[in-house]
Amino acid sequence: MNNPDTAAPHGFYERYLTFSDSQIKEILRNHKNYQEAAVNAAVKIAIERQLIHSEQDLLAPEYQYQPAFSRTIFPVITDEYQHKKLVASIFRILFLLAIVPIVFGALKFSEGQLDMSYLGFGSGFLWAFLTFLLQKTGKVAFLFFMIFLVVSVFFGFGYRLILQEIFLAFDVLILIVGTLLPLYFLFYLKKLQSKP
Repeated sequence: MNNPDTAAPHGFYERYLTFSDSQIKEILRNHKNYQEAAVNAAVKIAIERQLIHSEQDLLAPEYQYQPAFSRTIFPVITDEYQHKKLVASIFRILFLLAIVPIVFGALKFSEGQLDMSYLGFGSGFLWAFLTFLLQKTGKVAFLFFMIFLVVSVFFGFGYRLILQEIFLAFDVLILIVGTLLPLYFLFYLKKLQSKP
């Protein structure tokens, strides 16, 4: 690691200047999970604020924090900046998921199946609209409505698959993955709603 007195990259240094002392200490406690430039900027700010005396303080037990390994389906994010980035990423994924029923609707429209086409377009635009409302308001009601929408689509398409003359295992696999994926991101988003 470089001497913290050397010029830290302006991007990290400028961003970290707005961080509280506890946020800077959190970066230092998890310094092994950050880029060297980010750690250098945090060290420089910590020395300026007299939170530590030198870079050697990172060898103290206080800054050797290692989170206990635990198997969890929803990883715990303690850093506020990473928390915000993860929430933003989940919303991008939820918006992208709206494309799937819209493409489905377009395919069914080309086959002349207007009822399935309208269902695809409608559910895709409804999903995008609900995602937008959830992102802007943060209200849990929209999240639960989206969960209800996913479960309804699962049972609706599942019922149609059962009624088909030719049973295709691949269709069932697509239905299961297409249900579990949005549900995972919705439940993870619900868990992330409380700030770290």
